[in-house]
Formats: sequence, structure tokens, C-alpha cells
Amino acid sequence: MNGWIRLDRAIQDNFLWQEPEALKLWLHLLMAASLTDKATAFNGKMLTIKRGQLVFGLNAASARLNISVRRLRKYLDWFEKDDMIAKQITNKFSIISITNYAQYQDSGKQATSKSQATDKQRATTIQVTSNKEQSIPPTVDEVKAYCDSRSNGIDPEMFIAFYEARGWKIGKERMKSWKACVVTWEKRRQEQTPTREQSWGVEL
Repeated sequence: MNGWIRLDRAIQDNFLWQEPEALKLWLHLLMAASLTDKATAFNGKMLTIKRGQLVFGLNAASARLNISVRRLRKYLDWFEKDDMIAKQITNKFSIISITNYAQYQDSGKQATSKSQATDKQRATTIQVTSNKEQSIPPTVDEVKAYCDSRSNGIDPEMFIAFYEARGWKIGKERMKSWKACVVTWEKRRQEQTPTREQSWGVEL
């Protein structure tokens, strides 16, 4: 498959950056999504695939990406919950739609030297919250409101204390998206089994 995709550097602040297999799957979806509306034959049926959509089969994707079917299902559930994708499921395959594909596809345009005059292909980027919409550091009320909207049970005061102690940095880099960090904590929490009541945190 020819072409390229456009990525925002803010992807480094998204929970995907902490999950290499999930990031691999997301990039695969971006690269496999159709650039235009088109009709295609699949399993003996004609399907209409719209721009930003792709036909997705778990077994084929598992073999191609070397990721187990169980993990693929988990990551797709994450993407759907975060409104990154929408799924239309049949008993043999799914049609996956990249949320806001056209918006990000049209946000930037480049042309290769080979096809500059004729190629109208544009790039796509991961959906991330604009840094300008997020004050850093956030207030306790801001974090609480966001956590409550996601029903994730994260303690906002612990979240703020955790990153205040680190100068609101992730590693050596200044944090760009505290909401992405909340999502990372949330994903880690879902994968852990608590042995006692506790507030949850994730060391990044």
C-alpha cells in the first residue's frame, strides 16, 4: 500500500505511547483506512467503504501484526471507548470507521515529488486534545470533573500530587496533555487486580 500518514507529536502524550501493541494497531488502522469512498468485494459481497473506513478481520490482523486476537479485541474496545473509532460488526468481519478522519485528513496536505501535480492524498493524525485547551497544571476540580465523566475512580488529588512531585514532566519532557495521562492511569487500573482498597497511580 502506497502513501503516507500524518502524525501529531502529541501522540507521545496519549495512552497509546505507553502501549506498543496498541500503538502498532492504531497505526495499522490509519494506514489501512480508505482515502476515498469506494466499492469493494469482500467474501463474495460488494461493500461500500467510505473515506476513513476499513474492513477489519481479527484473525487476519492477528497474523499480520503478530498480536493475539484477545489483545486486539481489548485494544479495539479501548479505541471505541475513547471515541477514536466506531465499529459495525458482522459474524465474519467488522467495518471500522476512524473518528474525525476527514477533519484530521484535511488539516494538512503534502505532495510527494513523484505525484505532486495529481495526487490529492492528504494525511491523517491521531485524535488528541489541543494543548491550548488544557491548562497545566490543572486544578483538582478539572481533574475530578474529567475523571467523573469517565467513571474511572481515579483520585484527582493523588493524580495532581503525583505529577507536582515530578514538576509536571513525563520523563524529561514537559507534560503536554494531562487528560492523556488520566487515560493512561485508567488503562493501567483496568489491567490490575487490587488486593485491597487503594488509590491508583501509574509510574511513567
